Amino acid sequence: MSNTTDSSKSATTEAEVTPDETTRVNEVMRGIDAWKTRIDELKQLDLARNVNHVAASQLRVAYEDAAGSADTLRQGVQEFLHDVDEAFDAVQAVIARG
Repeated sequence: MSNTTDSSKSATTEAEVTPDETTRVNEVMRGIDAWKTRIDELKQLDLARNVNHVAASQLRVAYEDAAGSADTLRQGVQEFLHDVDEAFDAVQAVIARG
């Protein structure tokens, strides 16, 4: 019998919900939904920041590699020009001897 009494109390309580209470509950639910949306946006922003950090790190490594390659290339070109200069001098010496 207590179940019937509990059920009738519940039905009475539900019937006594006022329009203002319903409005307030709806406002709170909308607020919760807005916060859920904002939290999801912040998670996406955090993910984007992490991706940006990784990309920047990879670009720094690529830049350092390119700088090293450029130095190596510059040194190679200088050595090549030195070798060409020596070859030119040797050819001129042979021509001068005659």
